[in-house]
Amino acid sequence: MLDTYDAERRPAARAVIDNTRAQLALFAAASPEQIALREVWSAALAEPQTNRQWARRIAGFDDPLPADTKPGAHPLNGTRLAGLALDTAGVPTAHPLMHHGRPLLLDLGGTRTPCPTDSLEQQAGTINAEAAHPIWRDVTAVLIRPDARIAWVSTDTDPQRRAADCLTTLRTLCR
Repeated sequence: MLDTYDAERRPAARAVIDNTRAQLALFAAASPEQIALREVWSAALAEPQTNRQWARRIAGFDDPLPADTKPGAHPLNGTRLAGLALDTAGVPTAHPLMHHGRPLLLDLGGTRTPCPTDSLEQQAGTINAEAAHPIWRDVTAVLIRPDARIAWVSTDTDPQRRAADCLTTLRTLCR
């Protein structure tokens, strides 16, 4: 993960700086045009969807990550784990499962992904679960990085292929 830290976090830092400058410009408005802009923006934030979007951005939940451009990459790859409610007894979300500081494999496919027979199997925790939100409907497995970013998503129904793909991602993540 440290190999990609600069490439991932520099755009996020730039977004924070730009966002802070934009807020400062709105709050320090002096000209009639700037004051009008602040009023229009305040009205836009009264819309719940816009307000949620900007609250997530300011809180860092939507900070940018370089897109995964590998063929077949899932759109959830690289996104922050959010809104994944688990249908697993006693564990409503995946976040409490992340306290060990290792990647976490959530097996959502109903057919257990075999534990890789490599020494890297000790690098990730595994839990069988059912995702409650429809966005996860076709997802059969997800590997979550320790920073709660999604490292890999599978929609493959074959447990052996899932295990091989997961192991490849783990090798990249934990080298």
